Amino acid sequence: MTQLRAGFGRRDITQPLGTPSSLGLRVLVEDVWDPLTATACVLEDAGQRVAIVGLDLCGLLAASHLAIREAVARATGGAIPLDNVILNVSHSHSAPYLSDDAQGILRPFGLRLQDDAYAAALPGLVADAEVEAADRAEPVQVSVGRGRVEKVAANRRPRNAEGRTVHRYGRPPQELRDLPEGLIDPEVAVIRFTGRTGAAGAVMVYACHATSSSVGTPPYVSADFPGHGRTALEAEFGHPFLFLQGCAGNQGTGKWVAGTAWEDTVAMGGRLARGAADAIRTARTVDAGAMQAGITVLPLDLDPFPPVAELERRLEAAVAGGDFGPIMAVCDAVVVACRLDDLRRARLTAITFGPDLALVALPGEVFLEHGLAIRAGSPFRETVVSAYNDNTLQYIPTREAFPEGEYEVNGGWRYIRPGEGERMAAEAVRLLAGMRPA
Repeated sequence: MTQLRAGFGRRDITQPLGTPSSLGLRVLVEDVWDPLTATACVLEDAGQRVAIVGLDLCGLLAASHLAIREAVARATGGAIPLDNVILNVSHSHSAPYLSDDAQGILRPFGLRLQDDAYAAALPGLVADAEVEAADRAEPVQVSVGRGRVEKVAANRRPRNAEGRTVHRYGRPPQELRDLPEGLIDPEVAVIRFTGRTGAAGAVMVYACHATSSSVGTPPYVSADFPGHGRTALEAEFGHPFLFLQGCAGNQGTGKWVAGTAWEDTVAMGGRLARGAADAIRTARTVDAGAMQAGITVLPLDLDPFPPVAELERRLEAAVAGGDFGPIMAVCDAVVVACRLDDLRRARLTAITFGPDLALVALPGEVFLEHGLAIRAGSPFRETVVSAYNDNTLQYIPTREAFPEGEYEVNGGWRYIRPGEGERMAAEAVRLLAGMRPA
């Protein structure tokens, strides 16, 4: 056994009926398909503690993200510093999108992005899960494996017969489903922590938009395929599984949907579970060594924002039009424009275990190519890359994607300039290089 200790905890964070649907503003939740959870992990080694939380949410931005990290730091008496708290959302499009900043902007229009009582309770629930995880921490060994996942992810930006890039969203028509799969990462990575009497829990990372359950703006709640996969794995292996969304900015379920939203959500969850089970069965034990946590903050160059007054006029026009997509795209842009110097700073976090294993957490909806570049450039034997640790920066495309256009570039949810995603990936590799033991 190493000095490393690990523990897991969980809280139910299912939103109540009658509260706003994901990005729906005027659409309220009428049904709960399956519960939403916050699954927490605490890792400790030589006095250093790290908190990792996987949340069944669509988005967690800026002030809301910070409020939960602060609650975790307070609840642990400062034993887990603010910078050592990672909050990853699964990005289920059938779960809440939380932004206290955006809610404040929308409130004068009579619009609700989130339920205020739900949003206020969430930091305490997550903090309770982390305290539970800390109380359950035990000495562990670490193993890591990868397993192939069939027919869940496909690239959201395939080329059509004319060679033009198109946007293949979560549940598209047959002509978009027939286009090639494109570049994906076909594997789920699983990091398992095993104590004296059995596994304490596992962290799994897979890159794909959780959109198999969503049809338009759904009036129901679902953790989507990550939730169903997690449930199946916990029934099989008898310990908690924490799901982290990977670099899924250009990855989605659109090619492989075949039945109803419910049928596809269950089927894709089963495929994820089979891949993760294979990863566990073929996992190798890691020479964990001493755990380290590192962070770097990279100011990104963004496209010029119009004056805030102009953005506010655009917001008024979008509200008058009534379509939630343009409303939220402009509203989130107002949030960034008002706090530009602060919110353009990308927080990159890494946790390393000796020379063998690194886990990286990136902000935003990062394109898969950046995650693959980090993995290829890392000096660690195995590197697992997650994203969605604060959605504020939205899409982080590749340089090559910009002239191709389409939703992830031109849909109003992209702020960075060409090349900044590559610069962020290079900075993550530099962070890892400085953390590898000699």
